[in-house]
Amino acid sequence: MRLKAIVAVFLFLLPLSVSLNAQFSLSGEFRPRSEYRHGFQRLMSPDDDAAFFISQRTRLNLGVKQDDYSFGFSFQDVRVWGEVPQLNRSDALASVHEAWGEAKLSDAFRIKAGRQEIVYDNARIFGNVDWAQQGRSHDAAVLKWQYSANTRLHAGFAFNQDSERRTGTYYPVNNYKTLQYLWLNRDEEQVKWSLLLLNTGYQQAPGNVAFSLTTGGRIVYSPGTGSLSGSAYLQAGDDRTNASLLAWYLALEYARPVDNGITVSGGFEVLSGTDEADMIISGRNNSFNPVFGTNHAFNGHMDYFYVGNHFDDVGLIDVYGGMNMVRERWSAGFRVHAFISEGRILMAGEDGNGKRQYLGSEIDVFAGYNLFEQATVRAGYSQMFATEAMERLKGGSKDEINNWVWLMLVLRPSFLN
Repeated sequence: MRLKAIVAVFLFLLPLSVSLNAQFSLSGEFRPRSEYRHGFQRLMSPDDDAAFFISQRTRLNLGVKQDDYSFGFSFQDVRVWGEVPQLNRSDALASVHEAWGEAKLSDAFRIKAGRQEIVYDNARIFGNVDWAQQGRSHDAAVLKWQYSANTRLHAGFAFNQDSERRTGTYYPVNNYKTLQYLWLNRDEEQVKWSLLLLNTGYQQAPGNVAFSLTTGGRIVYSPGTGSLSGSAYLQAGDDRTNASLLAWYLALEYARPVDNGITVSGGFEVLSGTDEADMIISGRNNSFNPVFGTNHAFNGHMDYFYVGNHFDDVGLIDVYGGMNMVRERWSAGFRVHAFISEGRILMAGEDGNGKRQYLGSEIDVFAGYNLFEQATVRAGYSQMFATEAMERLKGGSKDEINNWVWLMLVLRPSFLN
């Protein structure tokens, strides 16, 4: 039934777009990925067996664009091979990833409303989490003001409910209940900067919503062949458990092309954490939350930090460096991370207040090859070299070989444009 509905929408929009002289696009994505996991997200124990599976994302994307309005729709099916039996009649693995409309209000103002991806800057606070097969999208309205050719301001709003109600607005879903944000961006020749003000509310008991405020910005300075970027954010308010929240984030990175499509880069990130001794004290949280960030891209590909884990914990100091290469059809690179806890960890036999601990190092190696314009093969290998402090946080054994291997095909056909 869902497929029939999509075909019906397509058949309706095609003659409409032609008659209105609108741009119509129809594209797809087929993305199977195989993964071998032996220490992914947590350290392996001696009795654990490695995991292997193949997941797949299939998307159909429709778009209509005209001067006064645009429309986007993305239908996706996300599954693990074998998740349902062969003679399956139906399942719940298909969903609408995006369904939005954007209208022109004036020469300077547009409004976009509906289910949509929201991505800003380097995706550290707002990202679409594209590595996850399901991705991330929001039910929101965004007012866009194009002040000048290089200055823009976005104001976003969302208010979530799990059903149409007769009374009350209690929201039991594991999601934010409401958000409001302002994003100001200016793009000049050598300097690009953005400021963000984000207010997020999470439902507690009926009639009680905990609000956290994230504010800060990012700047990129590119005077010549290299670029220097920095970000800083502050969080305050209450966390999801109604604990008092005061946390911060700081990052700095330098990247420079060297020769033949090779770029070297290095930097650090600091996400504040809560000392373990203070976690015993109710009502105090100093752990920074990247909120809606594409966290897989930042603190190591093995997802030990901030990918469904490590929130409200001891924080992280991540010092890293690496290289990327792009030559004709090939791309490749590596990145090395050194992880240190920002908060103090209590270790057996040490001071009762704890101290910052070295958690371990991770090496990520990755490569890609463009088969043709619409198809790419990508692969990667990662290995974690952990310490006893990492064992304390994640469980498992540092003495096991903790690694991860993946292979993915990305096929993006364009049916009509």
